[in-house]
This record gives sequence, structure tokens and C-alpha cells, in this order.
Amino acid sequence: MKKFLFLAVVSTIALGSCSNDDDEDLSTTVVGTWKPSMEKVLSGSNGAVLSTDNFDTCYKKSTFNFKSNNTLSTNTYENVSGTCTNYGEQNISYSYNHSGKKITIDGDDYEVISHTQNEFQIVGDYDDRNGDNIEDKIVLVLTR
Repeated sequence: MKKFLFLAVVSTIALGSCSNDDDEDLSTTVVGTWKPSMEKVLSGSNGAVLSTDNFDTCYKKSTFNFKSNNTLSTNTYENVSGTCTNYGEQNISYSYNHSGKKITIDGDDYEVISHTQNEFQIVGDYDDRNGDNIEDKIVLVLTR
């Protein structure tokens, strides 16, 4: 159930680019195809990594194709009762502010934790996972 809920959040997360400039630094653009790698939980009080959870083989088949026209095309898979099920393709709009560490997907803003050429970390949800009454960050890690 946790992964299904996270899948729903991820399906609404889109990644974009600042411009369509061919000379743009690759670390500032998210254009291209990304795959889910893991979920990471960061402490809301000090940013320490509380846990990491690699996604299963089925979910790792999912793709997030960020296009230069600010459209995100998702193709999501989920393990349902032992069967790897494809939920089909969904296209949604996005914009990405690299310097502001923010991505906007279908009008909803999400915090960007980290973005390199080969890894993109986005806060998909907040939840007090360690019981300290401070909401922790549930981070989706995508890789190229």
C-alpha cells in the first residue's frame, strides 16, 4: 500500500527544464528519461538519512520522460497481487526551477533535494517516520 500511495504521488510529479538551449549545463536540465531507483526518508529536524528502500524490479520498469516542451510522460508499473501491472502512459505539464530547487507539476510545487546529471531527488511527501513530532521528507530518487 505504501508503494501504491507513493506511486500515486510520483505520477503527479513532473520534471522540467529551464530552457531549450543546447549549450545548457546538463546538471540543470531534467529533459530525458528517468527511472525510479529508491525511496529515501530524511529527518525533518536535521536532514539525516533515516532509511532507504530500493524499489522492486516491477516498479523500476516505470519511466518518467521529461520533454523539452515541459510535458512529462509517465509510464508506471506496480506489483499487484504478484503480477507486474502497467498502468499506462500519462502526460502532464511541468516546470523546473533549478536555482530555486523547485519543480511544479500540474500546478503543485515540490521541493528538489538534489539534482545531478544522473540523479534527481524530489520530496514526494512528508510524514513523521521517526516519531519526533517533526515531519520527515519522503524522497523519490530517480536515475538516468
